Amino acid sequence: MKIRNHFITSVDIGSSKTCALIAELNSETRIPVIKGYGIVATKGLKKGAVVNIEELSQTISQAVNTAETMAGATVSNCFVSISGDQIRSMNTQGLIAISRDARSGIGEAREIEKEDIERVIEHTRAVPLPVDRQILHVMPQEFIVDEQCGIKNPINLLGRRLEVKVHITTYSTTVASNLTRCFKNAELSVTNFILHSLASSESVLTPDEKESGSILIDIGNGTLDVIVYSEGGIHHTGVVNFGDQLVTSDIAYLLRIPQEYAEIIKKNHGYSFTQNVDKEAIIKIDSLGNRPAREIPLLKLAEYIEPRMEEILREAYIESKKADIPLTSIQSVILTGGGALIKGCEELAESIFKIPARIGFPTGYTGFEDELNNPKYAAAIGMLRFALRDKTSNHIKSSASEAWPIKAWKWIKNITENIL
Repeated sequence: MKIRNHFITSVDIGSSKTCALIAELNSETRIPVIKGYGIVATKGLKKGAVVNIEELSQTISQAVNTAETMAGATVSNCFVSISGDQIRSMNTQGLIAISRDARSGIGEAREIEKEDIERVIEHTRAVPLPVDRQILHVMPQEFIVDEQCGIKNPINLLGRRLEVKVHITTYSTTVASNLTRCFKNAELSVTNFILHSLASSESVLTPDEKESGSILIDIGNGTLDVIVYSEGGIHHTGVVNFGDQLVTSDIAYLLRIPQEYAEIIKKNHGYSFTQNVDKEAIIKIDSLGNRPAREIPLLKLAEYIEPRMEEILREAYIESKKADIPLTSIQSVILTGGGALIKGCEELAESIFKIPARIGFPTGYTGFEDELNNPKYAAAIGMLRFALRDKTSNHIKSSASEAWPIKAWKWIKNITENIL
């Protein structure tokens, strides 16, 4: 019989796969311990938007049920990644007076408290938005106390004015409502949506990389997520609506083979940087019908892949330049997501960005390390770390009160199944 426990669930819905993870917090290490996972092919979602509610509801249900069976637990709330070109971002700032005098306005300096930080951050949320958009995240870049810049934590500092510079992301309420409806159909409630690139950065980037300046590029099947860090703060987030599925389509078209077979060839033999390819290597390509297999040079396959991967990374470069800091201050590029696994990807990125690049694998978790140590699971694992960190600091409001009917129904359902 499944047991109920205090678990946290993340569901990363990508264009090609949906990954559900169930974890609990290790009280000593303060990192998530994954107890179960479910990975299924995604149906009903295209480039971050729902195109078939019934199919996506079934996808979510299958992934979560698989994870529940493995974990021996029942869950009702989950954190969900959100992406697509409906994501918008902006940099803004807020200012409040720490102390005021009834006669002269600004009073004597006093110590800054947690409530002051919350108040000034809340002030930045007062930005005009269209009726169909909602704020997703407000992420502080730096605080300014009486014109003293570059402060990361102003608690207990003396001051009269407190200012904060923040990065704000927003999302379409229509897209979110459709996603929420799919989870409701799967007998789940959404605790919070988390930006896909932010989730990936939680599991992939080191504190030093965030501080020194880095660009994280998550190459998914249908979307390209970009996030720019500098001095520990986020200075840009963006989504481009294409991914490495275009590489698969190019291979399928040029070699005249089905998409499924082209995906296998891309994973097993693909190179995105022709300079790394063995010029003498030959690979076999199975033909359709009863025709004999063909042989093509590995270099020829790389010549099909490199132009498209270069286009993808150049789009990421253009998106990165929208940050409010010069890219000359960036020290590294980190590539993650399934598309980062195409061999030679980091060398191609280095040739475009002119800075060191590496492939980002998820870290900071335990449980099923062999199965989940893959860039394509970076966002799902990062959501667990993000949720556990903010849950312990009470930054995320629980939606447990909204989910009790679902919990009750699943409890009754599980008892019935076990009796029968």
